[in-house]
Amino acid sequence: FGSRFPHGRFQEMCKILRVLNAVRDPEIGMPLTVKQYKLLTATVLIGRLINANQHLLALRISEYLNLNPEVVIMHWACEKITASAAIPDVVLLEGLLDKLRLCKGISYAAVAAHADNSGRRKLAAMLVDHESQSSKQIPLLLSIDEQDKALQKSIDSGDTDLVYLVLFHIWQKISVEKSAPLDFFGVINARPLARDLFIAYARHSKHEALKDFFLSTGRLQDAGFLLLKESRELERNPMASKGSPLHGPQVRLVEQAHRLFAETKEHLFESKSAEEHAKLLRVQHQLEVSTKQAIFVGSSVSDTIKTCIVMGNERAAVKVKSEFKVPDKRWYWLKSCALATVGNWDALETFSREKRPPGGYKPFVEACIDAGQKTEALKYIPKLTDPGERSEAYARLNMTEEAKKAASEANNGDELFGRLKSTLAQNTLIDTLRDRLSFQGTY
Repeated sequence: FGSRFPHGRFQEMCKILRVLNAVRDPEIGMPLTVKQYKLLTATVLIGRLINANQHLLALRISEYLNLNPEVVIMHWACEKITASAAIPDVVLLEGLLDKLRLCKGISYAAVAAHADNSGRRKLAAMLVDHESQSSKQIPLLLSIDEQDKALQKSIDSGDTDLVYLVLFHIWQKISVEKSAPLDFFGVINARPLARDLFIAYARHSKHEALKDFFLSTGRLQDAGFLLLKESRELERNPMASKGSPLHGPQVRLVEQAHRLFAETKEHLFESKSAEEHAKLLRVQHQLEVSTKQAIFVGSSVSDTIKTCIVMGNERAAVKVKSEFKVPDKRWYWLKSCALATVGNWDALETFSREKRPPGGYKPFVEACIDAGQKTEALKYIPKLTDPGERSEAYARLNMTEEAKKAASEANNGDELFGRLKSTLAQNTLIDTLRDRLSFQGTY
């Protein structure tokens, strides 16, 4: 009998009948028909059972039908927490864990969240320790004010996004409560990953917080470098020059950096450089006030001197030279270049006759050649004492015979001839191209 019945359907119907018999029990009170059960589905039936606090039957049906018992166990755990206000947290935790461990991958975080909502924060903290997924565990730790534990868990996970989540949460809480961030700085300084991530973020958006962090942790040189960076950024800000020019924000930042560098012997060079930079900014501010032109701040000492000479303010240029102890040799290069830039050839010649230049007449020759003034350059080339320099100068002017004659007087004649050949060939090529272009332009 029944040999032709489909085995699968026969077995399925047996399971349905056993489930229906179980829920039809007077203590349960769910007289379902087979048709009703199929329309309702086993999942919905289990949901109704757990809502009726029939967790044991719901669990047995889930196991019998090979369904995931997670929903049943989680609902039971939440109901157990709600109904066990008089049971100590430690005792209740043991009872919960015995059942929660029956289901692998169950969300301890969800149960812990229910415990927290029920006013049992200590129990919630103990439950969340058993959560295996950091992405669920850490937000809950933050919600129950376990910031230190959340930070350590995020670091252990190796997920930088989670570390940033914790850092932002703590920083936002500090901002809202308007409390001192020193404790926060101490916490992250003891954790290299959190410290490095905070520094990387703060460098782009929170300079003041980063500066406070460096100062509170004794990293004075890093705070100094940060101040110098802020000073450089102010150079690009047109509003930075507002207010007193001699005590503007740029100068104050550089002076603060100087004082921080001076605290350690290892950064004497940086301290001296910052001091000199602050002095240069004051001088440049004074020049901008006196000339009413915002063209000095941000330039080097050399460029400041050249700009003064180009503007005809040699007295200011001499003062800058004296203030920053610019060597005479460098001064001759700067002044020669500046006078050639404005085409003041008479002043350049007068300057060359004031006294014998400490570095020779090469600055005058270079300035004239760079300005394309062959006639002016020829005034100074014969005064070059080095035959090699004379030869190269003539070669740059495409004066072949004079270049060869000067080269023959040099000790390294062969090497010099090789360089001259290249220079002369290049000049000839340039002249040829220029002639061709000029010839084409006549048509």
